[in-house]
Amino acid sequence: GNLSSNAGGTGVLAYGNARELCLGVEVVLPTGDVFDDLRKLKKDNTGYDLKNLFVGAEGTLGVITAAVLKLFPKPKGREVAFAGLSSPKAALSLFTLAMDRAGASLTAFELIAKRPYDFTLKHGQGITRPLADDWPWYALMQVSSGRSEEDGKALIEEILSAGLEQGIVGDAVVSASLAQGDAFWNFRETLPECQKPEGASIKHDISVPIASIPEFIEKAAGVVQTVCPGSRVVCFGHMGDGNLHYNISRPLDWQDEPFLELYHPMNKAVHDVVRSFHGSISAEHGIGQLKRDELIATAPPMAIDLMRRVKAAFDPAGIMNPGKVI
Repeated sequence: GNLSSNAGGTGVLAYGNARELCLGVEVVLPTGDVFDDLRKLKKDNTGYDLKNLFVGAEGTLGVITAAVLKLFPKPKGREVAFAGLSSPKAALSLFTLAMDRAGASLTAFELIAKRPYDFTLKHGQGITRPLADDWPWYALMQVSSGRSEEDGKALIEEILSAGLEQGIVGDAVVSASLAQGDAFWNFRETLPECQKPEGASIKHDISVPIASIPEFIEKAAGVVQTVCPGSRVVCFGHMGDGNLHYNISRPLDWQDEPFLELYHPMNKAVHDVVRSFHGSISAEHGIGQLKRDELIATAPPMAIDLMRRVKAAFDPAGIMNPGKVI
């Protein structure tokens, strides 16, 4: 499942999506034949890279039954920090600073707006407030060291100290223990569930170039209010790889049903902004059936034609996950 959807998450900044972690696959084809490509090679230029046709194909070309995956040494040190910020532009500046100072040791960088932060404090079970004061935006940052815990701690403190001196960071706290670091991550992982008690929502799993995130957030906020004044934008996600969960909760004085009737115009409005930045309408959750028609309508016709040719070559009878993707 993770390979078929080319899954990603908070670790993509450091380790990549599922496709980047896969060296080889075994696949049962629509004919019943088994394609065995379980090689362990990092370098192999012998013809087409067939495994990557199946990774991310959502089961439409065959069923992945085995895989060879890359493994990484467990870091000896893992330091997590929560920072309060004034804006997405400040978050981008902090990310740039962190990449400059930490490089590959920066293993996660999450962006959280105040609204999902407040929802989590309001509805989360066993949640503690990471920072004493409220901020318009927050960043959760993780630095990992292959040498020692002390190295990681010194590096993340150096980044935050520079951020405070440059006026990028308003306030920040570094985890004092593994348990506190886990608590910071638990706060982040609890965010999606804490949107549910606020009523119906229209969700978007999008990606844009990292440098365009602040401008996208500003532009998208305007179109959301045009479609439905009073809608509440719930924005959070993986800033380190350009992937945002740009969700819209219904206005406080609306009922769920009339708000959900705006699904298609809201979806189109947000996705039009995404496309204006040459972004993706599905960063990590795939196409499936829900986004199939939109993909077909908006992707370059040549891309759809090529995908359909691949599908016809592997599965002319259309028996593999029918009705999905294309």
